[in-house]
Amino acid sequence: MRFDDSRYREKFYPLALLKGVEDLRVGIFTFGERLRKFFGDIDLVLTPNFVPLENLKENPQVVVVEGKVVGFDPRKVKSWEEAEEFAEKGRVLEIRGIVFENFWELPLKVEKILEIDLKLINPEAYYKLGEFYIHKTARISLKGDFDGWGVIDEGVVIKPFVVLEGGVYVGKGSIIKPFSYIVSSVIGPVCKVAGEISHTVFEGFSNKQHGGFIGHSYVSSWVNIGSGTEISNLKNTYGPVKVYSYEKKGLVDTGEIFLGMFAGDHVKIGINTTISTGTVLGIFANVTAKDSPTEKLIPDFYWTGGGRMSLEKAIEMAKRVMERRGMKPDEDYIDRIRKLWENPYAL
Repeated sequence: MRFDDSRYREKFYPLALLKGVEDLRVGIFTFGERLRKFFGDIDLVLTPNFVPLENLKENPQVVVVEGKVVGFDPRKVKSWEEAEEFAEKGRVLEIRGIVFENFWELPLKVEKILEIDLKLINPEAYYKLGEFYIHKTARISLKGDFDGWGVIDEGVVIKPFVVLEGGVYVGKGSIIKPFSYIVSSVIGPVCKVAGEISHTVFEGFSNKQHGGFIGHSYVSSWVNIGSGTEISNLKNTYGPVKVYSYEKKGLVDTGEIFLGMFAGDHVKIGINTTISTGTVLGIFANVTAKDSPTEKLIPDFYWTGGGRMSLEKAIEMAKRVMERRGMKPDEDYIDRIRKLWENPYAL
């Protein structure tokens, strides 16, 4: 199996600037992890922005989901263009699934995707508490209210007086701090979170350790959200939310009423910052209260007050933050940061 996100990757910027679409998390798994679980080592080229609802019944030439070509057998089909020609002639295998075409859709289908992912876990590694699967290594306080369903994974720590509602996933090694209220959300691996979190995906290795609200948002990796930060997810007019599209290089109307913040990798948000409805924050954006309320787009490598982060500072910060979690960026990762700094995508 090989992933090729070239047809869709721009639609998922800035979330996919430093990684592939297959690495984006929606539910318990990333797109890539889930596709490998469903399809194994089958010889296919896949565009990884979809969630299958069923396995393949045969070895197809072309795979279609929701009327869209999502994969082909490279031994029989040479390109996406040829795959589209096959689709026009009806020479395809169509399976049920959910296709994501834009970054703002990621937090909106959390519960639907979690229902699918529950079927892919090993239940023997968990015990049941109500409708929650609790990993045998997790440490949870029962001085709270688990009024929902989902998975609390390996090594998770949940402190007292935590409320979980709706479908919730708490990833490996994450910590939920006291008095947190989490609704229909995904907390990826090695995150520390607190406060009110609703319909939001934390991809992994990111922190929101203090009070404040975040809703209908996507938080990429290596993000830190400071104390007292508030993220709006609803306009005062109750009208549809516009967001900045890297692909269109301008604002687009999503048609959605609830949308919050979409933060790329290595974003840092200072204390008491107000994030406006539908704000997109590019990679390495550093914002503080002086930027409140935020513009619709905070560009890549933005420095609070209207400046720009130096390349040296960005690389230094990435190394420092990742090393705190026992990880070291390789040369390819550093080179990608360098190229994006030299050619800012969103400007």
